[in-house]
Amino acid sequence: MEVLKEIMTPEQVADYLQLNKDTVYRYIREGKLAASKLGRNYRILRESVDLFLLATSTSQIAREALFNRLEGVAERNKGIPFEEVERDVAEAITEVRSRNS
Repeated sequence: MEVLKEIMTPEQVADYLQLNKDTVYRYIREGKLAASKLGRNYRILRESVDLFLLATSTSQIAREALFNRLEGVAERNKGIPFEEVERDVAEAITEVRSRNS
């Protein structure tokens, strides 16, 4: 079994999510999946893929996991009020979900 890398290519993301690579490229173009373009190539943080899965999940457990990650972000950014971080992430999730509709 291959160890998951922290930085992935669209092809690796497609394999990880069991999707067609064209779908991954479409998600990137539509802004549903965060990616960095380096030259002519995209690179995606594995954390972005995992957050994408949590944000689009219909499971209460997944939403709670996303909230727990939000708490972790707030902990690392103690100078920023939790409510502000929560609001920013909620807005980002709402935007991603509206694009998925």
